[in-house]
Amino acid sequence: MIKAILFDIDNTLFPSGEFAELARRNAINAMIEAGLDADATETYAKLKKIIKKYGPNYPKHFNALLRELSMGNDPKIIAAGIVAYHQAKASIFPYPDVPKTIIQLREKGYRICVASEGRALKQWDKLIRLGLHNIFHDVFVTSRKSEKFYRSVLTKLKLKPQEIMMVGDSIEKDIRPARKLGITTVLVSSHPSKEGDYRINKISELPAIIERLEND
Repeated sequence: MIKAILFDIDNTLFPSGEFAELARRNAINAMIEAGLDADATETYAKLKKIIKKYGPNYPKHFNALLRELSMGNDPKIIAAGIVAYHQAKASIFPYPDVPKTIIQLREKGYRICVASEGRALKQWDKLIRLGLHNIFHDVFVTSRKSEKFYRSVLTKLKLKPQEIMMVGDSIEKDIRPARKLGITTVLVSSHPSKEGDYRINKISELPAIIERLEND
């Protein structure tokens, strides 16, 4: 029987890909308004390459962008990008069915948790802005999702693999390492896939899967 449900954050609880693009484009437009002499489309392409090179948690993407554009280290332009990026955070919302479904599962007695990859401060920032931070019983954040991470979650929750369900959109991070330990996995994706024990298009489909599991 499932006793705890782990949720990824990005592209599981909210459309982080859409938000990231909006925030980065807003930042570039603000930097251009502040004096950056560059084409917005070309600059966005360069920024994407920088993010891929340094990783999403690198704190100085805009500094690297100005170096790439041979602009030096202009604090006004960098600050304009940072401010615009963070202002865009006000526009993030969970997928419409997420809060209701998670609360419904919590009220049924399931232990509701987050299992996310990234920096703890950034992941908590997302949960707070999404208004979901007080819904979850536990929040587990790691620099890299692996079998070791999921094993540590099992230990902290004092549960067996068959008593936990992992819900996420990444096959490499959310599905495969958890499934290797015997954790029931649910892939959130609109594309057909043989990965994961179950596949859903949206979180509101989850209660039906759990009910089916418990009745088998």
